Amino acid sequence: MIIVKFTSGLGNQMFQYSLYTFLRKKYPNVPVKADVTWFGRSAEHQGYELRRIFERSDNPDFVLEEASHFEILHLTGRYPNPHGGKLGDLWQNVLKLPHAIIRAKDGDKYEKMRIDQSGFEDNAEVYEKIMSIDPAKDWYVSGFFIEDVYYRDRLAELRKELSFDTSFARDNGEYVRQMAERIKGCNAVSVHVRRGDYLSDTYNTRFISLSQDYYRDAVKRALEIFEDAVFFMFSDDKEFIEKEFGWIDEEFPLEGGSRIVVVSGNSGRDSYRDMQLMSLCRVNITANSTFSTWAGLLNANPGAHIFYPKKYLREKESEVKNIPGWERV
Repeated sequence: MIIVKFTSGLGNQMFQYSLYTFLRKKYPNVPVKADVTWFGRSAEHQGYELRRIFERSDNPDFVLEEASHFEILHLTGRYPNPHGGKLGDLWQNVLKLPHAIIRAKDGDKYEKMRIDQSGFEDNAEVYEKIMSIDPAKDWYVSGFFIEDVYYRDRLAELRKELSFDTSFARDNGEYVRQMAERIKGCNAVSVHVRRGDYLSDTYNTRFISLSQDYYRDAVKRALEIFEDAVFFMFSDDKEFIEKEFGWIDEEFPLEGGSRIVVVSGNSGRDSYRDMQLMSLCRVNITANSTFSTWAGLLNANPGAHIFYPKKYLREKESEVKNIPGWERV
């Protein structure tokens, strides 16, 4: 059995799903399951979103089999804590003693069953471990696996599995439908600016908020593709967008109206709709964010062009993506 750990926000969950499906295809005779118990203790972003967004009757391609608590215990030596809040804190204390006993007795065994990717390992070595898994043994895989080697040859499949609801019957659907029509009616360029959590004490020691230099360079390159481009702005800080991106209209005026459309109708549980709308644009200018990276990966427009930042983390640059239409700026 192989169990893949799922954590964090929607973009990261989608990369973990990509690895999950990669392993199912690579090892067809091995049960591959998902450990989603991390979300029982964490309220980060919008929580566990994959099933709510992609598991629908009109999307039979999405398949995700979750591991039981006892299967996770068997592969990790730890029984998952399924509770949040004060009950979770209490349950965590109850589990400390049995976990300590298990780790003292069989800790080495469980370490040999793990493949972990924290983000600073040699990606080639991690990939080699993934590709050389012994199917006769049990494995627990943890990490983000954003490298394109895991999905660049499977984008058509992933676009089916991770397809959005287009009935627009829920989750701010009418606003999204109208905005989607507007995007499809012009040479639309999405611009994703992520600030909010990247400026917080939790994230600002690792992540950077991208400079205007990146966006200026990407905007100029987008205008070389479409002279009449309209820039659809997506951000968790709409006031910042309205204040800091007026230069697009000032320096590149569009006859008959503004080049800028600030998309402001999606937040909270509806946030994923921004990813859906970005994926409809002919060109994507992504942030250092897995959220807008997936908008680019799901972009099925013929000749789609995706600009992505060289700067990513404070201590690490983005990888070079070997995908047609992707350009590192």
